[in-house]
Amino acid sequence: MKLPADLGERSALYDELVRQCTASRTDRFNFYQVLRNYYLFGSADAKGAPYNKIGSTVETLSSFIYSPDTLRFSLHLGTEAPHDDIAKAVPLAKEVTEQWRVSKTHILFGMALRWSQVFGCMLMKGMWVNNRFRSYLVEPHQFGVLREDFPELSDQEAFTHHYTITKTQLAHNLTGNPRKDSIMARVGQSRTDNLPPLSSGLSRLLIGSPVGGLAVSTAIPGAMSGVDSGLGGGGRGPSYDYSPHVEADLIDMCDLYVWDDEQDDYQVVTRAAPEVVIYDRPSRWMGHVKGIGPFVKVIPEFNLYDYFWGGSFVARLTWLQEWRTQRTYEIRALLAKQVNPPMTMIGMGGIQDEKFQAYGTSGSRLSSAVPTGKVDVHAPEMPTDIFAEVAQIDTMFDDQAGLGHVLQGKGEPGVRSRGQADLMARLGSSRPKERAIAAEECAEEVAGLILRLTQDHSEQRFQALIDGKLIPFTAEQFTRDYEVKVDGHSSSPIFVEDRKHDATTLHEAKAIDRATLLDMYDPPNLQELKERLKVIEKQEAEAKQLELQMMAQGGRPPKGKP
Repeated sequence: MKLPADLGERSALYDELVRQCTASRTDRFNFYQVLRNYYLFGSADAKGAPYNKIGSTVETLSSFIYSPDTLRFSLHLGTEAPHDDIAKAVPLAKEVTEQWRVSKTHILFGMALRWSQVFGCMLMKGMWVNNRFRSYLVEPHQFGVLREDFPELSDQEAFTHHYTITKTQLAHNLTGNPRKDSIMARVGQSRTDNLPPLSSGLSRLLIGSPVGGLAVSTAIPGAMSGVDSGLGGGGRGPSYDYSPHVEADLIDMCDLYVWDDEQDDYQVVTRAAPEVVIYDRPSRWMGHVKGIGPFVKVIPEFNLYDYFWGGSFVARLTWLQEWRTQRTYEIRALLAKQVNPPMTMIGMGGIQDEKFQAYGTSGSRLSSAVPTGKVDVHAPEMPTDIFAEVAQIDTMFDDQAGLGHVLQGKGEPGVRSRGQADLMARLGSSRPKERAIAAEECAEEVAGLILRLTQDHSEQRFQALIDGKLIPFTAEQFTRDYEVKVDGHSSSPIFVEDRKHDATTLHEAKAIDRATLLDMYDPPNLQELKERLKVIEKQEAEAKQLELQMMAQGGRPPKGKP
């Protein structure tokens, strides 16, 4: 995009780009609000359901496709990379893994992956702050793109990031800016962002049916009228929506990223409400990598090819959750009538309501002067398979997630050996593996951003073993022709056994040494085990050398001794 030189035309262009990027933001916020409630509470509002099957399904699936404690990275060099950089790739890959953990990105990425199953996608922002990498979560309703029909963020000519900041923090950030007083006098005079805080607002009160539900569908926002009345309030605990409460005076901010063809880089425009331009500068001036945005889109699966925000996994479960909730309340009502069945009294003339209420309690008796008087108890018949439908609904949840009984540690009929169970687990994990691959690619993109920021800003020195010599170098001296990859699918527990099997096969074929075998197994106390291995290999080498010397002298070492 060619940016106009005239300030008036440029400002008008910025206003129009922000409008176009945020066109669907309010609608998406309302949609995300309901999805959040379904994930946290199992209902369209914060009242909740007797059992939140959506939450447990998402958490189980997330644990299969990503594990923060096992992930490692490696570097794959391109054809134009110097040959000596192969040795440099090893310490830099370890540095990326270290930065990934030290910055707590491994925890934030797991949160982003879990919430991306709720919303359809999440975004992560990476920056170099105080000589180290920092990552931040960005909710999709706080982001906007120019072309929602383009799924890749790198294809967007413009996108926006919306956030809030306190007045005191903004004043601190403007220290040394000659326009500080005029900016602070204008900001916050009126809100341009009329979105309510997350988990509040009228939107969640107006929605009473599953996501995408029809008008004729049964809506159960938290309880069924006429069902809980006989259950003593239903046994529901306190209702709370976990919405953050902030009393500080906040200012709405917007960072507009526009691709500038002349600079071959993003132009970043920072604006404060109401439309006060604070900065207008190239992305690299903010410490970002030239030509690369600081955001990475995290998606749980490749399910939509023409929609940037992706498809929500939770949205597919809302109908099942409502169905399950309805049946649960009906079963509870039926059981309540078994415990305290309805009754009719015939020929009990003149009986008072107090006597009627007292009848049925422990030790109560009822007498009547009318000989034909009687009491009929209408206890409902209990079906023998009353919970069968609920169990079938739970099976549908597992099918939506692609989690069979074997993957969840449950037995299957006809499975009698470990090998048969392992084979079934491999065959049944194909759908979670596809999601795990999607998660890997997102993690690789974040890791690539870490290494490129390290090359641009870090002065740390590394050592590479080149031609038998330890050569010091910095990350800046490393090639830019590389890809950061997840090493051996180590991001997902599904691939753990495959990785160990490959490591054992390579070691038996003498393609790797024992130190590399330890790296691929990644056992506890890895560094200590590798140091012990050095001692063991040294002792074995000395024993072998002594044996060769004695054999050369025509003798043999004593039996049982080296």
